Amino acid sequence: MKEIITAESLLRDRGLRVTPQRQGILQIFLNDPGYHWSADQIRDRLLGQMPGLARGTTYKVLNELVNAGICEELATQDGIALYGLRLKPHHHFFCTVCHEWSDIEISGISSLTIQGHSPAASIDHIDVVIRGVCVKCSTQASKP
Repeated sequence: MKEIITAESLLRDRGLRVTPQRQGILQIFLNDPGYHWSADQIRDRLLGQMPGLARGTTYKVLNELVNAGICEELATQDGIALYGLRLKPHHHFFCTVCHEWSDIEISGISSLTIQGHSPAASIDHIDVVIRGVCVKCSTQASKP
């Protein structure tokens, strides 16, 4: 049976105090774990439930979630940071048509070696981004 992860339990497990802002933001990621949002998109989604949610608070919480290893921050080509859930290692697919990012799993990445660097160089982590056209955009393009 698959264990259900709640925002509250995840925050507690990572040593973060449970606040309405942290729970609300984290719940967005838990509801759609493969999707990536900008800080403004996250704030806009929560304003109905939390009318006083400040932009600065949103960025602060996102930074805390990234530092706790719960979320990741992706730097996009247009300079807007996107945030997504990062509970397990994964890589990304970027659609060049709709500009959406999605999480993907790739095998064989752990056997990469560094060439042209000192033998003492070590890899902390590898981030792979595959660019192409997503299924949704491919389907729409093939319709008459």
